[in-house]
Parts: sequence; structure tokens; C-alpha cells
Amino acid sequence: MVSPDSPTEGSNNDVVPRLGLARYRLRFRSRGGELSNRPNGFLGSAWRGVFGHALRRMVCITGLPPTCDGCALLGFCVYPRMFESRPPADAKKLTRYPTAPNPYVVEPAGDWDTKDDTLNLGVTLFGTATDDAPTVLQALSQAGRDGLTRARVVFDMVEAQAERFGTGGEVWTTIQDANGGLQTVPACEPRPPPMPDAVRVRLLSPLRVRRDGRYVGPSEFDFRIFAVNLLRRFSLLTYFFGETPLEVDFAALLRGSDEIELEDANLRWRELSRRSSRQHAIVPMGGVLGTFTVRTAQLASLWPCLWLGQWTHIGKGCTMGLGRYTLEPLGETPDELWQGPKPL
Repeated sequence: MVSPDSPTEGSNNDVVPRLGLARYRLRFRSRGGELSNRPNGFLGSAWRGVFGHALRRMVCITGLPPTCDGCALLGFCVYPRMFESRPPADAKKLTRYPTAPNPYVVEPAGDWDTKDDTLNLGVTLFGTATDDAPTVLQALSQAGRDGLTRARVVFDMVEAQAERFGTGGEVWTTIQDANGGLQTVPACEPRPPPMPDAVRVRLLSPLRVRRDGRYVGPSEFDFRIFAVNLLRRFSLLTYFFGETPLEVDFAALLRGSDEIELEDANLRWRELSRRSSRQHAIVPMGGVLGTFTVRTAQLASLWPCLWLGQWTHIGKGCTMGLGRYTLEPLGETPDELWQGPKPL
């Protein structure tokens, strides 16, 4: 993977990623059963797994071969775009890797609420993948009916909503109910508000980031490793799925990140794991949770990425909902200007 530590040609320090996104909230109701066999209560990997199987069955017209390699429709099919994105032949990034990042995030809204048998799931699509929303949402609906975890607990989608943006703030707008047709929304680029004096970063799902070949724990965590992964995320998403690749002097930006201190850091390690049917094993998925505060005086160049990162997530396991964070302003900031991702 190309590191953001390497500067790019024609760089400047105006880090303004151009990446459209569309975020949806799906509400499911269980037909009954217990979601057993979910290590540490983590449902992100279960959703990604059933989503992939449902999507492939839905769109494949070549008989579901073992892999998509060699398929004449590889460049046109929704499934490989979501799960097996290939870098183009002339790609200058990820040239040593067979696949590009996946252009989506699934975001389980906490644990299943057994009191009313409901479950919420968020899904965010990025760049060109926003055009695939109707197929993606239909595949997720089918995934719920296929059943989650080894217990195969069946969930029926009862409503789909879209996160809308505007001067009045985000609004969850119903785009499909159990009896209606689907209406998707156009991609948008949430505009960052003016910077407050400081922001509190709240890590809501385990953040898995690596340094020198090993995962960084709470005692080793610093703003540089956060910034490295933030810039890498936007560099790759905009390159493969955006209209304009993010071309900046990464090395210069990261030199400045060394001087940004974490204040009031309250970080811990949360151990998670997932069951891999492909590897026939339990795979560790733990990472850093908690909060830290940073002064924004040195964040001007990174501010747009830091703001949009609330929707894209960062680090390993983004597609399963890991690496999610939110920003909280410290100081006077009008509420109408501070319009981060709406809670699920």
C-alpha cells in the first residue's frame, strides 16, 4: 500500500478531499431467535459477510463461479466494485496489490435490541459507488432475510432512510418502507464548519492502526499515526472512486502532525474478534477506543479530512464499521454549523 509519508508530484498543502457520499439507515425487525456465536457482540463482520453473499447471488449472471477472475463482466458488475475492486491497469497506487479499497462502510448501531426485536444498520457509499445504492440496499435487505451469524437469525427490513444535508442540518428521510418503492438520494459532500479552538475526538468503534508491523495500543497512540491513516484513507478513496484524486505534500503535512499533542487522552484497548468462514478461524479485530482533545491551531490543513473522516472511518476494518469517530467542538460554535453524522 502506498504510504502517505511519500510526497506526490504537484503537491500543495490545501487538503480538501473531493469525495461524494451517501449515507443510509436501514431498520430491521427479527422473526425471532437469538444472535448467538457473535464473538464479543460484534455484528459488523456478520453483516459484511451476508451482504457479500446476497449481492453476488443477486447480480451474477455467469453461474456463480468460485471467483470473479477472468469474468468478461468484471469491469461492469456491482459485486466486484463493492468487494473485489481492481486497480485500473494504469494505476499509480496499490500497484502491488490485487484489489483496491472497498467503497462502502457498514455500521451496526450497537447490539441488537431484544426488547422489540429491532436492529438498525447504517451503510455509507463513497464516490462512484453512490450510483449503486439501489442494488446495495436491496442486497442488504436480502442479507437480513438470509439470516445473521451461524444461528441464521432472520431480519426483515421494515424501513430505509437517507441522511440529508442542508442549512437546516441532517434529516433522516424515509426512502422506502415495507410497502413502498425505493428512492435514493444524490451524493453530497458534507462541508466542514469553521474550526473551533479545540475538538474532542471520540473513538466510537475500535481503531486498528499499525506502526512498524504491529498494532498501536493506547500507550503508543499519537496524533501522527491518526493523521497517517486519515490521509491514506482519503488518498485511496479519492484516487479510485472520486472525481479528483487528493494530491498533497503528505510528508510536509505529517511533519506538522508530530507537533500536535493529545490532551486529556482517555484511551483503552477493546478486544474484538470475528469468525472467518474462509479461514475457518476466529480473527482478532481489537483496537483503541476512547477520547482525546487536540487544539486546532495546527490543524487548518487537515481540518477538511478530519471532518469528513467521521463518515469514512479510518484504519483497518473500515468496511465492517471499525475506526468510527466523531468530533465535539470545545468553545463557542453555533449548533447549526456543527452538523456531523446523525446517530443511527
